[in-house]
Amino acid sequence: MAELTNLPPLRIVAIGGGGGSAQVLLGTRPFFAERTAVIAVTDSGRSTGAARTIAAIPAPGDLRNLLATLAADPNAILPRLMQHRLRSPAVPLLDGMALGNLILGGLAQMEGDFAAAVALARQMVGCPEQVFPVATTNTHLCAELIDGRVVKEEIAVRALGKPPIRRLFLDPPAAAYPPALEAIMAADLVVLGPGSFYTSLLATLCFDGIVTALRETSATIVFVCNTTAQPGQTDGMSIADHVTRLVDVIGPGVLDVALINDASGLHPAVVARYSAAGLTPLIVTETDRQAIRALGVEPLVRDLAEPDPGPRELWNKADTIRHDPQTLGLALWKIALDRHDQATG
Repeated sequence: MAELTNLPPLRIVAIGGGGGSAQVLLGTRPFFAERTAVIAVTDSGRSTGAARTIAAIPAPGDLRNLLATLAADPNAILPRLMQHRLRSPAVPLLDGMALGNLILGGLAQMEGDFAAAVALARQMVGCPEQVFPVATTNTHLCAELIDGRVVKEEIAVRALGKPPIRRLFLDPPAAAYPPALEAIMAADLVVLGPGSFYTSLLATLCFDGIVTALRETSATIVFVCNTTAQPGQTDGMSIADHVTRLVDVIGPGVLDVALINDASGLHPAVVARYSAAGLTPLIVTETDRQAIRALGVEPLVRDLAEPDPGPRELWNKADTIRHDPQTLGLALWKIALDRHDQATG
């Protein structure tokens, strides 16, 4: 491993949803001088969907969550206010609304630009990372299922009990935000995931320009595989299936590393609790490893999960086994250093 003093400042870009990208960037703060998030904007769930209707903006929820999490002091009043959910039974549209969604909507109307609204909110909470929406177009995620049916809007794409997803598309089609593409091109490491596989990660890849940037950047590209299957999205998919689908989207020879959580040591009670909710822990097998290597991708298996916090109540979303930010950040830093050593001989 190279001496740290001989290394240039490292640049990382995290692509996906607000929760997973926040874990990546929290963990990599000690190691990467420039850290950028490129965040999904097609959610149409209850609070975010209502905010989209009220303010005519792309989905703000993932951005709000990431900004509040990455705030200079997440326990300060403003980040807590952004995460606060209104209790308004008398006005059902606002009942459960995350106030930060409305703040982003108000800023977008004031500035006439959604990206400017995100930049202002970032300044307000003192977030040290650069944060970009993947796009500024108010578009919707749609999917063609394997039976030929088409479902429209993200909440239907992740609905339970439907056939598997064949492909994703946007209605209307939309281009990626140019500064997001520039960040990808300038990065040393690009991290895809973790997070909702179809509705966060693959959704960001639907925007024109993102896949091309991933193919053309000199950055090392890492996929952080989820720890569990996701009901309505990845039911029955193995770890190798996840990697295969991602490679199908971005093309061969683009993805360098699949970083996989070693779930073999999970306590049976923890496995049973998640499995009962349809969140089957993903266990890597030798067959997975061989299939991933056959795709030209290096599988790296590490114990990346945070200590079990017990059951959590999440707003309108299923719980999952989360990655530990510090452990994940260290693993990503080591990948970046190893690739730097290889490039410099």
